[in-house]
Amino acid sequence: MKKTKKILFIEDEEVFIELFGDRLRRDGFELMFAKNGAWGIKEAMVEDFDLYIMDMMMPAMGGEEMLTKLKNNDKTKNVPIIVLSASVDEETQKRVEKMGINAFYIKTHITPSELSKKVGEILVVEEKV
Repeated sequence: MKKTKKILFIEDEEVFIELFGDRLRRDGFELMFAKNGAWGIKEAMVEDFDLYIMDMMMPAMGGEEMLTKLKNNDKTKNVPIIVLSASVDEETQKRVEKMGINAFYIKTHITPSELSKKVGEILVVEEKV
């Protein structure tokens, strides 16, 4: 029996939590949510996740700080990360991509099914390593 993949979705906007979260759940992923960056990091340190999906603009701790903490911690540094953002400039996006994330999407330019497909691709690739 294959294990359900567990995702931590760090997002503060209810509309995106519902939109993307519903699709990911329907596609068989287990989701936990954190509605601010500090809470997201706390969850990541306590629980084991197969993937993180995170927004860049978050209360309590921004995306770049969260990425730095995740990438500098032995427990979380190898967990794949997808960044969703509604509003970052190109320079920030390039900086974030260099931090070792697996994908970067503008929230309004990706559908829930496209995101779910990408999650599936990343997690299948991770299993083969």
